[in-house]
Amino acid sequence: MVYGIVVASSYSYSSSGSDWLILHSPNSQFIFAQRNNDKGTMALLSHCLLLIAGYIAATEALAAPLQQHAVVVGAGPVGMATALTLATHHNFTVTLLESSPSSSAQTEYDPTKAFLYNLNGRGQTLTSQFPNMQTKLAERSVGSKGMMSTKLTIVPADPNEEIPMKKGAAAAATTADGKQAKENKNEDLKNALKSEKAAGVGYWLPRHAMVKLMAECIDEHNALRGTCKIDVLCGQECVSILPTRKVNASNVVIVTAKDVNGSLKLHQATLVVGADGMNSKVRQCIATSPTNTWEGGLDPKKFELKQWTSPASHLRIKVLQLPPRFEIPNANGKPPLTSTSEEIYALRSVKTGPRNYLSLGLLPMKDNNAVRPTNIVTRPDHEVWDIHDGPAMQAYFQEAYPRFDFVSDKLISAQEWERFAKAKGTKFPHCQYSEGLAVWDGTGTCGVALVGDACHAFPPDIGQGVNAGLCDVVSLDRALKGLNTETGKVVASSDGKRTASLQKNLERYQQQHAPENAALIRLARFGAPYQYKQPHRTDRVLLKLWTLNVAVRLILSKLTFGLVPPSSIILSQNEKLTYRQVMRRADLTTALFKTIFLGVFGLLVKQRFGFGFLEALFA
Repeated sequence: MVYGIVVASSYSYSSSGSDWLILHSPNSQFIFAQRNNDKGTMALLSHCLLLIAGYIAATEALAAPLQQHAVVVGAGPVGMATALTLATHHNFTVTLLESSPSSSAQTEYDPTKAFLYNLNGRGQTLTSQFPNMQTKLAERSVGSKGMMSTKLTIVPADPNEEIPMKKGAAAAATTADGKQAKENKNEDLKNALKSEKAAGVGYWLPRHAMVKLMAECIDEHNALRGTCKIDVLCGQECVSILPTRKVNASNVVIVTAKDVNGSLKLHQATLVVGADGMNSKVRQCIATSPTNTWEGGLDPKKFELKQWTSPASHLRIKVLQLPPRFEIPNANGKPPLTSTSEEIYALRSVKTGPRNYLSLGLLPMKDNNAVRPTNIVTRPDHEVWDIHDGPAMQAYFQEAYPRFDFVSDKLISAQEWERFAKAKGTKFPHCQYSEGLAVWDGTGTCGVALVGDACHAFPPDIGQGVNAGLCDVVSLDRALKGLNTETGKVVASSDGKRTASLQKNLERYQQQHAPENAALIRLARFGAPYQYKQPHRTDRVLLKLWTLNVAVRLILSKLTFGLVPPSSIILSQNEKLTYRQVMRRADLTTALFKTIFLGVFGLLVKQRFGFGFLEALFA
């Protein structure tokens, strides 16, 4: 029985049971053979032959020229957007590698990934380039012009307290102004259907719905005649990347991928894009490669992550599933409130201590018949992580939420309580980024770029995750077109012509976009790290200080008619500002505060000690 087959674009090795391991060249000429004596030898020789195949592919000139081809690693929303961009705008044929065993693993609802995106104007800079994508986005999501435009219902913990009226401008839809609100919503949809970026409109939709939307766009692209195709390969885990080392000739990048059976395959590409998440294998391969691997690129150490711990880092999160249109009991004989999918709900708990504080939040989604996922976000020492069986978890939540009937299975089934109790959940990451975004070989004819979480990751409190990833794709697209990555304006070389070489364009992506990612991480560290209302006593003190800081900046901004910028989290809502511009403006206010503080401190010192003290101090 033959197993362990490696099929490169040009090379392969095979093993036939207990006989021989054989390495073949592109023209099927025999290169190397070794008798297989035992399983240990088999494993060792398989690995050695892979290295030999990679070495030959990386040093031997190919007889036939390679069509411009790209490999994108990671088929999440950012990876799919990258594949569509390269195929549509740059005439690359694309191989899209995804480690999940099947496409349904990404496009179907999964409670372990049941989070929602809010695609704001930054993310729509990409989606608006693809009319079908923007249309699907508007049709399948809940449009919002900020939190106050979406219905928000805060459900008190005390079951004897009435549920207050809905907050938000959209609540007017239930009043005499409902007709006008509906007309406004239709106008937003109309703008989106015209493939225009709806000014200030964000779109809420679940992650799996976003992936499915983009997968459909890829299928539609592949169905068109005369287009460069996108080949999506699932169950393919990236193992290594390596450039060929031909002298005075065009090189390619060799990507080694392993399937679910352990078989290995080599893919050749002019450009490789790592969109494989915060634990990116593509980035790791560059960071751990010898310094001379990428002769024309950056020092591999630039691809080692720079990390900071924000107040939201390491918070633990997992999902509890509520049924669609569940009822919320009211007080004082009033009828229960039936929930709807397009509203935001905050369900308060009677538990408010440092280790038991709970608050369940539900974000808007289009499908009113879909399960409503709600996240619990807590410190790692929360009591809920010590409960591992369904009945105990059910009793704990009944005590925390006396308003709801969690004792019976009418609202949440016993199976769901058991699943939820045993779920390990996940942790919010550090605020981290890679200084390196791109590398290229010595001839400048092939290279690698990073986008999305592969080059930056952070907790979701600033709501910029998927949007920042799509901005990376837009910046890479502009760089490959010879444009400024942030403005989209033409960048001319010294002779007045637009630069077309891959090396120059990857250099542009590295030089112009890397500072944007650094600013993004600063925003993530200080923007809104206490929005989860972390319950430790120090958290509560720091939350009050953070709130005071935001309030003072906002008041000063209002009093000075915008001369003093507001806080970074408020500035970030302006989609026309880059992340660098956001942080520069916020830093102006910080500098003003420091100047005032030092001035007041200096006056106090002068008043108390006089100038003689200062002269002695700085003498």
